[in-house]
Amino acid sequence: MQIESEPGLELGYHPQMSSQWAVRLGVLVSWSFLGLSVAEEKVAIAPEQEFTVMAYNVENLFDVDRVAPYDDYLESPADPNSYSPSKLARKLKTVATVLKSACNGKGPDVVILNELEMDHTPDSKVGDMKEFLAKYADTNYEKMLAADLTDELRGLPTEAWLLKALEDEGLKGYTILVGKLPEGATQHQDAITNGLLTRFPVVFTQTIDTPSARGILETKLQVGEATFTVMGNHWKSGASDPAMENTRLGNAKTVRDRLDQIYQEDPKADVIIGGDFNTQYNQGQRYPYMVKTALQDVLGSQGDRKVLGGSGKPDLYNLWFDLSPEKRYSDEFKGEWGTLMQLLVTRGLGDGTGVEYVEGSFHQVLVPGVNCREPLGLPWRWTNYGPGWGASDHFPVMATFRVGGASKISSSSATQSSVPQPQALKVGYDKIDRSKLRNASVLKDATAEEMAKAMGEIFLVKGTISKVRPLELEVEGKPYLLHSFDKNLSSTIRLFTKGTQVKILGQLGLFKGKLQFVVQDPSWIK
Repeated sequence: MQIESEPGLELGYHPQMSSQWAVRLGVLVSWSFLGLSVAEEKVAIAPEQEFTVMAYNVENLFDVDRVAPYDDYLESPADPNSYSPSKLARKLKTVATVLKSACNGKGPDVVILNELEMDHTPDSKVGDMKEFLAKYADTNYEKMLAADLTDELRGLPTEAWLLKALEDEGLKGYTILVGKLPEGATQHQDAITNGLLTRFPVVFTQTIDTPSARGILETKLQVGEATFTVMGNHWKSGASDPAMENTRLGNAKTVRDRLDQIYQEDPKADVIIGGDFNTQYNQGQRYPYMVKTALQDVLGSQGDRKVLGGSGKPDLYNLWFDLSPEKRYSDEFKGEWGTLMQLLVTRGLGDGTGVEYVEGSFHQVLVPGVNCREPLGLPWRWTNYGPGWGASDHFPVMATFRVGGASKISSSSATQSSVPQPQALKVGYDKIDRSKLRNASVLKDATAEEMAKAMGEIFLVKGTISKVRPLELEVEGKPYLLHSFDKNLSSTIRLFTKGTQVKILGQLGLFKGKLQFVVQDPSWIK
C-alpha cells in the first residue's frame, strides 16, 4: 500500500517564478491528507545556494494523550518516574537545542526524523495547523505543558507539539510531514513513525510499507528550479542478529525497488536516503557470519566516490566514507561504536547539475552537555527518572548540499578510506581517566533533578555488598543494584559475598524503578 499526495501538487512554487525566488508559507496551512504544516514568507534564493540535511533519531518523542504502546511512556501521576507533560517539554527543548546548534542557530533546512509517536488518538488530530498556532501564539509550549491540560491539548499529536516548540524557539518556516500507519501494522510498527521537517516546498510525498518496520517516508522537494527526493528510513532493529538481518533484507528491497523506479523516470535523479537503518555501514565486514546484508548487498551502499556523477551500478555512496574510520560513529552498544544513523546519496548528487553534495561536509552533530557527555563523548540518552533529562541514544548526522553553479565532485579528492573496516571501534571503557570521575557518595543527598542529570554518568563507587539476590550494594547508606550486561563480568561480580567492601567503577542507571550501577568493562573492578 502506498499513501501519496496528489501527483504534481506543488506547495509554494510555480514554474514561471524566477529561479532566484521561492515562496515558503510562514502562516501555517494544513492539508490533512499530507499531514503538512507550511510557512508564509518570501525568501531570496541566490543563483548558488547551500542547504543542509540532517537525520535525527529523537528517541521516542511521545505526546501526552495517555495512550502509548510502550509502558515507559504511559503517564502515572503516582509514579514520579513515569512520563508526563513536563518531560515532553524537556524533550522538545532538547530537540530544539540540538537543531539550533546547526547552521549558526538557524537549524538544518531538512530533517529526517525517527521515533515520533504514531498518533493513537486521531479523533483529536489538528485539522488546521495555522489555526492551532494562531490560537496559542500568545503563549509557548513550556507554559502550555506546565499548566493543567485541557482535553484539546491532551489530544495533540507529537508533530503538533514539535512544530509549536520549534516556532517558539525561533526555528521557523518548517513544514512537518509524518509517515502513515502501515496496513495491518504490528505492535512495533504502530508505536512510532518517521517524519520530515523541511523549509522547502513539497512537490510529492508518500509512505511506502516495508516488512516489520516503520514505513519509508518518501518526499520530493523543490529548491529553486531543482528538485530532490528524500527517503526517510527506520529499519528493523538488532544490528548483530542474523534473524533481524533477514527482515532488514526486505526493508532494503523496498528502498531499492523504489529507487530503481525513480531511476527509470530519471537516471540522474537526486535522491538522499537517510535515517536509522539499525545496521552498520560495514555490516558484512563487522558481522562476517551474515551471508547477505541488507545495506550493502541489497540496497547497494558502498564507499567508492567515483559513482558520483557516473552511470550504472554501483549507484549509491555512503557518506560515512567521507570521514576517517576512527571518526565513524553515531551510537554505542556494549562498549562499541555503531553507525546506525546514515545518509546515502545517489550518483546524480555529483554530476554537476541540479542538487549536488558538498564533499567533506558530512559529520555527526555533537552538542557537549546536551546530547554528548564526558568523559567518553557518549550519547546522552533520555531518562524518565524524576523530572527527566537527556537527549537521545543516537547522534544526529548532517551533510551540506548545493544547488546552482555547483561543480562536479572529483573522485580524486577523496582522502578517506573507501574500504569498510572489519573491526568495531571501541568507545574506550578501559581507558577512562579516573581523575575526571565523581565519587558516587555525592549522590547521597542529590535532588531528583541532580539524579536525573547523573543517569548514565560513570562514577567511582566505594561501597558494601548488602544483598546477593539480587546483587546490591550500599553507598553512603543508599542502596543500588549491581549489574553487568557482559556474561563473564556478570559471573565475576556475582562472586561478591554479603559484607564485601568493593571499590569499582559503575555507570548509574535505572532498572524497574530501582537505581543501579552497571559494570561495563573488566578494568572497572580492578
